[in-house]
Amino acid sequence: MIKFKNDSDVRVPKAAELVAASIRRAIIRAEIASGENLPPEAKLLEMFEVSRPTIREALRILEFEDLISVSRGARGGAKVKAPSPDFVSRAMGVALQARNVVLGDVYQARMIVEPAAAKLAAQGRPKAAAAALRQHIKKEFEALDLDVLTPTLTAEFHRLLMEQSGNQTLALISVALRDLIDRHQTLARRSLPAEDRQASRKRSRLGLRSHERLAELIEQGKGEAAEIHWRLHMERAGEAYLDRLAQASVVDVLSE
Repeated sequence: MIKFKNDSDVRVPKAAELVAASIRRAIIRAEIASGENLPPEAKLLEMFEVSRPTIREALRILEFEDLISVSRGARGGAKVKAPSPDFVSRAMGVALQARNVVLGDVYQARMIVEPAAAKLAAQGRPKAAAAALRQHIKKEFEALDLDVLTPTLTAEFHRLLMEQSGNQTLALISVALRDLIDRHQTLARRSLPAEDRQASRKRSRLGLRSHERLAELIEQGKGEAAEIHWRLHMERAGEAYLDRLAQASVVDVLSE
């Protein structure tokens, strides 16, 4: 049996958190459909038997989580929104900024999870994962040929790789880091030494060939080889994209 020194060791949820949790469950279980309005404030007061400030705080929590949109005024109210993973990205950004995390720390974590995701994709769903990655690689090559290959398109490959691992937790981590990876890629491109168009295109094409090789190893079901290849890819990319930005704080990057 767990023993506590005193009652202060146990955090009792606030009433607003309990109300928010109840409404959140109803939204996630689709008991309240997306686009449907929540009951008016007077009805919520009656249903939960709490104060008006408590109801309003609960709605602010749900609004921050992007589960409702609140409009003010005489015809205002709270409208339910379909749960979106985009909230994960915003919450992760806030948490990393609050801890004053630097890009080197984030990249180190990515070097742990992305190669592992490649291995999982090869072991669990080689054909489907390779097909999804190849479809994106095709877009990358087309953009390169038109001189419009953007850091955002490159960052999307990293998100897609983790999604194609088949592990839902890794997929959410990829969403959480999506904006940060995009901003990092953009800043890294700016920080690279000036080079002519031909040299830049050659460097980009080599990177995309590495993407192709990863897709090939995944399709062949070679999990260990895919993991090793992607770790080496990230190590080499880190030498170019991280060198000048390793100590840049996440707050600076996301505020750029």
